[in-house]
Amino acid sequence: MSVIKGDPTGIHRRGIRAVAAAVTMAVTATTALLAGGITAPPAIAVPLPQQDSFYRPPEGFETREPGDILRSREVRLAVLTLLPLNVRSWQLLYRTTDLFGQPAVAVTTVVLPAGADPNRSRPLVSLQFYYDSASPACAPSFVLQQGAGLPGAEGIHSNSELIALAALISQGWAISIPDYEGLDGHLAAAEEPGYMTLDGIRAAERFEPLGLDGADTPVALWGYSGGGMGTGWAAEMQPSYAPELNVKGAAMGAPVSDVESLLHVNGSLFSSLIGIGISSLRNAYPKFREASDRYLTPEGRALMERTQAQCLPRNALSMMFVDYQRLLTIPIPEFLAVPEIAEVFDATVLGRNTPTTPIFLYQGVFDEAVPVWTNDLLAQQYCAAGASVVYKRDHLSEHLSLPSLGMADTFNWLKSRLAPNATDQIGCRTENVVSMLADFNALVSQIEINLNATFGALGFPIGPHES
Repeated sequence: MSVIKGDPTGIHRRGIRAVAAAVTMAVTATTALLAGGITAPPAIAVPLPQQDSFYRPPEGFETREPGDILRSREVRLAVLTLLPLNVRSWQLLYRTTDLFGQPAVAVTTVVLPAGADPNRSRPLVSLQFYYDSASPACAPSFVLQQGAGLPGAEGIHSNSELIALAALISQGWAISIPDYEGLDGHLAAAEEPGYMTLDGIRAAERFEPLGLDGADTPVALWGYSGGGMGTGWAAEMQPSYAPELNVKGAAMGAPVSDVESLLHVNGSLFSSLIGIGISSLRNAYPKFREASDRYLTPEGRALMERTQAQCLPRNALSMMFVDYQRLLTIPIPEFLAVPEIAEVFDATVLGRNTPTTPIFLYQGVFDEAVPVWTNDLLAQQYCAAGASVVYKRDHLSEHLSLPSLGMADTFNWLKSRLAPNATDQIGCRTENVVSMLADFNALVSQIEINLNATFGALGFPIGPHES
């Protein structure tokens, strides 16, 4: 186990913070350059998922196999709904499974670098965005489309995720971005995000224009926060649900591994996470909805309905410092003890199923939103059950900066897992680091990611040259 050496003068820490700030600024600036052109073309209006027939399951879909493609279309992706990304992309509607084990449908957005040879084999990365909303209008398949409009702008994904997408494209890899919450926004549900992520991978492997090698395709998973939770469920469900997939590794950043633990942010800057989680569980579990509505005040029920209809940025801004005790008719501990409530919260805890793929877990020690103890415990549980885990505990970053500052280190790990003839990751280790960006290779890699994204924005291919 690594330890942090003393820094009595604080010079090293200030230097790291300066580098971190510079890289964060570079990440933010590069977002504007991710587009395939600097001048924005006129937007083409995109209907909301609720009004778009593409999302409607066709008759008889229940008889199809999980991962079967039910419908596909080519789409244009964009930053801020206007500036087109320099990629080829499609949406796939596919058959999957819901949290009750019943047939369902979901959509994934699959991406290739512009000019990629579809006859050349390549790895596939499933990138789980942290869209963290119960509203279908906040799903990646909608908000990433050019012309998505105001709801898309409200739900625009973070700079870090767009840069992560650019990094993956720069390797010439195929990418699947699943709407792992399904059509009804089941963010915090147990198991279902895993099914939908894994079936999104199956659908991508069966989609001929991507030119993948079917189940032999090397696959990696990557997600942060809510996306880390979806990634965790996919890693845990894969051995039993999709054992044929050739999953080489799963990178999980600050995953919400214990939904109930989010209650510690009550009344804080991050208090919206409680409302987002409860509104999602009310969506997913009828018994949870019935029980919670017995104890929510009229104001509390109205807040849940409003939360359910909004995307993460608006919820985060409008629900800062909310005290949820004020919205309940019984004390919070008594609410958590209601059998229908306790049963659901208990089901949503990660760690009861053991991934067989190598895990890269990273977490900010001073994360204000996701308590570090939850992922300390998750790493211990996985390791005790025989999984292979590299766990990095970052002592500089908090929840909002770690996705950017931990990106390059994570990206390097993904490259090592997807490299031809990659060596096995064996055993477990925990590394306490000042910053995941303090490693020189990670810093160089982050600069390379930004340059690749920038040149891709200006019309140069950001994938490797393919002869």
